[in-house]
Amino acid sequence: MGHDILHGIVIEESEALSLSELCRICNVEVEWIIALVNEGILEPAGTRPEDWFFSGIVLQRVLVVRRLQRDLDINLAGAALVLELLEERNASFVKTNFY
Repeated sequence: MGHDILHGIVIEESEALSLSELCRICNVEVEWIIALVNEGILEPAGTRPEDWFFSGIVLQRVLVVRRLQRDLDINLAGAALVLELLEERNASFVKTNFY
């Protein structure tokens, strides 16, 4: 039985990622990230795409949207709604189970 070695990096929620870093890490095109920003799914710091920075927390949002589109063929508006519902559910779960 062989052992596979995984290589990766840990991204902290507070870590700032540039647009190009986010695209490289998530294996997506710049135009797609810009579409996520235009849809309100992501909120970068900075005024122009060249100046944008994203917190590490957006990685999960990007991966969820990518999977929703790939697996369920959901458009960006639908993905934004699903994300909102998931985040409300998660917040409710934390509130009822830990407070």
